[in-house]
Order: sequence, then structure tokens, then C-alpha cells
Amino acid sequence: MQGNAEVAPSHYEASGSRPPQFRHRGLVRAVLAALAVVQLINGVWALFAPQSFYERYPFGRGWVELLPAYSEHLVRDLGGLFLATAGVFVGAAFVMSRATVIIACVSWLLFALPHAIYHGFNLDPYSTGDAIANAVVLTGAVLLPAWVLAVGARRRPATSAPRKRWGDGAASGRIEGIPDDTRNLLARASFRESRRRYGAVMEPMRVLAHHPKVMIGYAALELASERSRLVSARLKHLAELRAGMLAGCEWCLDFGSAISAEAGIGEEDLRELPTYRRSSRFTELEKLVLDYATGMSRSPVAVPDEWFDRLREHFDEAQLVELTNIIALENYRARFNWALGIEGQGFSEGAFCVPPEVPQTVGDSS
Repeated sequence: MQGNAEVAPSHYEASGSRPPQFRHRGLVRAVLAALAVVQLINGVWALFAPQSFYERYPFGRGWVELLPAYSEHLVRDLGGLFLATAGVFVGAAFVMSRATVIIACVSWLLFALPHAIYHGFNLDPYSTGDAIANAVVLTGAVLLPAWVLAVGARRRPATSAPRKRWGDGAASGRIEGIPDDTRNLLARASFRESRRRYGAVMEPMRVLAHHPKVMIGYAALELASERSRLVSARLKHLAELRAGMLAGCEWCLDFGSAISAEAGIGEEDLRELPTYRRSSRFTELEKLVLDYATGMSRSPVAVPDEWFDRLREHFDEAQLVELTNIIALENYRARFNWALGIEGQGFSEGAFCVPPEVPQTVGDSS
């Protein structure tokens, strides 16, 4: 763990910028742009010249006319649909975030797949050449977005530098982790998912794999916590970091610092976290949440009614449960890792890493 490193980040940028998330980024953008152009042309044609579209699409071949009957209303609606999908593809090609690209492709496939299936069973009116061309075009309209979806499901590191294999060195800790060649299919699947998302198998996961039942229960809690989004990611991640600081979990702070940019927490925020009470980088609500995490992470727990009453002014019951859960979960992670001697894994190597905090009086973070 590089607690005082001054060099530039090498994986997640501490500035808070979002990492690129696609392999073949240029090709993905080209496919999205091409689909947008096709939809734009078809949409303008069908919306503003529905009779011509019906009789002559595509290139004067009359594919639509061969499956009557004509309805100006339906053709114009189809044109509007094409223009709408063109707009979605243009936005996805411009933004190139994983979420927007996946939404664009899934939306298109909801139309293109049933459309292709229908035409596949209704090729009789077409000549042989037109039937082949029809099948090729409609198959391509399904396969291209499906390929983009497959690419979009695979993350990549934040920089264009060669991929760093985090934590592939010697294992640390009091219990040796389960190796990659284990016969436990659950462990192997979990290891594979960890590599896909983070480039390496997390050491706590290797240790948990000794007890599959505990591992499954813990994974379910992690998944539920990850999918809970009633409280902002920045607030929850600040609370997690604070809990990790107080527990002194080197692994937690190593990993948590590395992924902070994804939650909108930059390097300057991380540097001022130990003195958050005096810092101008945090809002009053963020300081209150950090106080809450501080009180929850002390032994014994010390959360005055005043703090909780102030939290109620900003969060409803479900949000309070979500916030409390993530702080408690980080305490679980921290104490599990600390007790088993699981040290930092190199996630924040080359970047600033939040240091653990020396024990002090409850609520005093100055």
C-alpha cells in the first residue's frame, strides 16, 4: 500500500474521471454510428414519404410492399421509431459508457429479433435473390448489436497501458488461500468473475472459499448491497473508507482507495478524509455520514440520538437501512481481513491510498 505516494495514478485516476469500459472501443463506436445512420435514413424516409417507403424500400426493391396491406399511419409510426432508435445510437456512440451502449443495443434487439423471426417465416413472396438479401440484412441487424453487447459485458482497465495483474504475487495472511486449480466449481466461478471485474482474484475471496456455505452467504450480502442504490455512491463509499480507516484494514483501504474514482471521490478528497471535519471538500451531509460511520465503527458503538435525528432529516427508513448496512458490512470485511492477516494487494499501487487512523476519542476527527 502506497500511503504517501506522490506519483500519478496508474490504474484508476484519482481525479474522479470514469475509466473506459470497452475493448475494441473504436469498432464499437463505428457499429453504433453505422446503425444510427441506417435508422436515420430509414426513419426520415418512412416518416415523411410513407407511400414511397412502402413501395420502394430498399433501393426500389419493394420488400415492404410484398407483405401488404399499406397503412400510412403504421408506416409513419415506424419512421418515428427508427428516428428514436437512431437518436439512442447516436447518444450511445457519443457517450460510450457501458450503460448507455447496453441500453441502446438491448432496446434495438427487442425490435430487431422478433422482426427477423417474422420475416424468416415469410419469405415466400420474395425472389430467391431478395430472400437471401433479406435474410442477410436482418441477421446482420441482430448479430451486430449482439456483438456490441458481448463486448460491453467485458470491462477493461482504466488506462491504455498493459493490463496490470493485481495481487498475482505471493499470498499474504494467516490462512493460505484456495489456489486457482481448485476443484471447487463455485470457487473457480467466483475467481473468474473477480478477474473479469478487477484483473485479479481478491485475497479475501480465496480465504472465504475454504467454507463454501459462508462464501455463498457473504456473496449474497455483497450483491444485495451493490445493487442497492437508494443512497448516493459517493456517500456510501466515503462511509466505507471511514470504517476501513478506523478498523485499520490495509486490504480494505488499498482496494477502496483504488475504486474511489468510480464513486466520484478524487485524490484530494482521499487526502483530506483523515481531517474531514476541518475540510471544505465535504458537505455538511457528508460530514454527518462520516460521523455516523465513525460512531458505528468504534468499540463500543457510539451513535448519539442527535446524529441519528439529523440523519432522519435527509434519509428515509430504507435509506438509513442501506447506509447502516454498508458501514456494518465494511466493518465485517475489515475485521475479517485484519484477524486473518490479509494485507494490501497492490490495487492502489502508484496512487494515493488512505492511511489507517490511530485510535482517538469518539467523534474527534480533527
